[in-house]
Amino acid sequence: MKKIDMVESKRRKVCFSFLTTIILVLFTFSLHAQQKKELKNTIKLNLTAQILYSNAWQLSYERVISKNQSLNIFGGYNEFPSSLQLNLSDTKFTNSSSKSGYMLGADYRFYLQKENKYAAPHGIYLAPFFSFYQFNGDRGIQRIDSGGTTHNATSNTKINFFNIGGQLGYQFVFGRRWVIDAVLFGPAITKYDFKVKIDGDLGLDENETAQAIIDAMKDKFPLLSDLSKEKQVSGSGHEGFWSVGFRYNISVGFRF
Repeated sequence: MKKIDMVESKRRKVCFSFLTTIILVLFTFSLHAQQKKELKNTIKLNLTAQILYSNAWQLSYERVISKNQSLNIFGGYNEFPSSLQLNLSDTKFTNSSSKSGYMLGADYRFYLQKENKYAAPHGIYLAPFFSFYQFNGDRGIQRIDSGGTTHNATSNTKINFFNIGGQLGYQFVFGRRWVIDAVLFGPAITKYDFKVKIDGDLGLDENETAQAIIDAMKDKFPLLSDLSKEKQVSGSGHEGFWSVGFRYNISVGFRF
């Protein structure tokens, strides 16, 4: 009986060793296959959206099309900054009752084969792009005239930016799965559209008030006021013009 138990114990050990070897071999092959799997998709979070806009988040999705090319689409939510200063005597914004906005766009990337050691999406790239931004907001306005009478009104604003341009960027890849995407230089031609509607009586000319509101919003963008200083609001509270624009961002992402 003891001898039988010893033989059975030996068989169990042999079976256990065999199964362990098979599992290790299968695990090694599986790990090797996973490591060699081509990762063509990347989802990214924009870290710089809050620099220009308040309460903003933007996501992007990049898909590798070929060895050195990819398509990157992006979109998200953004609100126009609240802290605006009106250049009107004894007149100021009192509050912001509602704000909303969104953005979307795409770029097609050409990773420079001669400059990059790795295939897309790793390395230096050039990319044409387009993007569209829309902002909506309602703000209270208060004016105290020379007689001490208080006037209140509400401004409803709608802003559209449409950009067409090109960008230079670099995307770092860490451990195959993680990326940092930096758009370093992105000049564009931009169509700016501002629309303002005043509800209430401030005792001022409506076009003058609308122009002051638009000028306050343009002050939030570097050089935009100087580039468009000769533009004037129309009788419908609208100002539209083409000018230069710029795109830059830093994003972190995950490949799969």
